[in-house]
Amino acid sequence: MASVEAEATTVCVLTPPAPAAVATLALRGPQAWSLTRRFFRPVGQTSLPSSPPLYRCYFGHWGLSLKDEVIVAVTAADTVEIHCHGGVRLVRCLVEELQAAGAVEVDALEEHPLLHLLAHAPTRRVAALLLDQWQGACAQALRQVIEKQDSGTLATLARYAPLAEHLMTPWRVAIVGPPNAGKSSLLNALAGFPRAIVSPIPGTTRDAVTVTLAFDGWPIQLIDTAGLRETSDALEAAGIARTRSWLSQADLVLWVADAASGDGLEAELPPQALLVANKCDLLAEDAVLPPHAWRISVRTGAGLEALCAGILNRLVPDPPPPGAPVPFTPLLAKAVLQAWDDWQQGDPAAACARLRQILPAAEPPCLSFPRLPTTPGARSSPNPLPQAAPLPQTPAGPDTVACPCQTVQCPGLHAESGPTAEQSLPAPAKTEYPYPRS
Repeated sequence: MASVEAEATTVCVLTPPAPAAVATLALRGPQAWSLTRRFFRPVGQTSLPSSPPLYRCYFGHWGLSLKDEVIVAVTAADTVEIHCHGGVRLVRCLVEELQAAGAVEVDALEEHPLLHLLAHAPTRRVAALLLDQWQGACAQALRQVIEKQDSGTLATLARYAPLAEHLMTPWRVAIVGPPNAGKSSLLNALAGFPRAIVSPIPGTTRDAVTVTLAFDGWPIQLIDTAGLRETSDALEAAGIARTRSWLSQADLVLWVADAASGDGLEAELPPQALLVANKCDLLAEDAVLPPHAWRISVRTGAGLEALCAGILNRLVPDPPPPGAPVPFTPLLAKAVLQAWDDWQQGDPAAACARLRQILPAAEPPCLSFPRLPTTPGARSSPNPLPQAAPLPQTPAGPDTVACPCQTVQCPGLHAESGPTAEQSLPAPAKTEYPYPRS
C-alpha cells in the first residue's frame, strides 16, 4: 500500500479478498465524486449531478475499459461506496483503474483500530465485546462524561480499562512448582490434548511449553515450566532460570504441589499465585492441606472445573456485561485511567479535556456521519447510514474466532469455584452473543 497524504483520495476494498457474489469498495476524499462521475454511468440518466446527493443510491455501469453492473451509494459528502460483482480479478481491475486516475489504495484494517481488532479477535466473546464498541458503547460513554460530567460512567470505563491489554494478547498463566508434581499433566488436562511430554523422570520439562485456550471466552495462555530444584545439569539449570523469570512476568502463577508427598505445599509463593494441591486422590481421608490450597487430581479430573473458575475469577473478577463500554485500545485505557485520577483529585475539567482528546479514536466509522435528515412524508431514521466494513468471519467452534494458535474450550467454564465447598465462588456469567453459537 502506498503512503497516503492528508488530502489524497483513497480507494479501499472493504470486503475480504476472496471470490464472492458481491464486493464493496469505498472511495473517499476530495476527488471521490468527480472520479465517480468519470467512471460511472447511471441507468436511465446521461450523467450524475455535479454535487453528491447524500444518502442516494444509483444503479448503473462502472468502468471505462471493463464495464460492470454496480450500485453506487453516497454515504458522505466525500465518500462513495461501490457495490460490484465479487470476482477477485474484477475487483482488482476497478481498483487499478481508480489508481491510474490518481486514487491511492489503502488497507481497510488500517482505517480504524476497531477494524483491525475485529479482524483478529481471538474468541467470540472478545468479538462480541468489540462489536458493542463498534455500535458506539465506548464513544457514547465518553460523550456522557464530557457533556454531563457523569462520574459514574467514568468509573465504569475505568473499571473495564485493564481489559484493553488482553483483548488481543492473552493473559499469561505460568504453571510452576517442584518436579513431578503434575505440572505438565495439568497443562494437558486443561488443554484437552497431550501438549506437553509427561514422564516420571524429574527434569523432563526443560523449556517453557505454551498453549492458548479460551476460558469462558477470554484468551489465556498457559505456560508449563521446568520443575524447580537444585541441579548440576546445565541445560536443566537454564530451564529453571526461565521458570524463575516467569514468577515475576506472569499475570497469574499456578504453583502445583504434590499433595501426596507434601513437596511444594509450604513454599513461599508470589502474591499473584494460586496454590494447587495435585494428587488429592492419593490422600488419606484425614489428611490436612493448607486452607488456601486448590484441591485437584489431574488423574481423575477432580477439582479441575473449580480451578478453571478460580483462574477466571482472579484474572477477570468483573467481566463486563453485554453492551458495556470498554476502552478497547491501550491508548484509550491509559487516557481513561488518567482522567479518573484527575476526577478523584477534584479536577473534572482536566478529566473531560483529556477524554475530549481521545474521543475521535473511540468513535467507530459507522457513527462518523451526520443523522439522516427528516423531511415531510419521508420515513425518518435516528441512525446514519453505516459504512460497510470487513467484520470477522464466524467459523465453527465452541468459543473461538480465527485464533492462529491452538484454542480450545476449557472443561471448567461454568463450574463453582473455590478451594473447598465452603469457600466456593459464583460461576462466571455466560455471555449473550449477537449471533448464534455453533
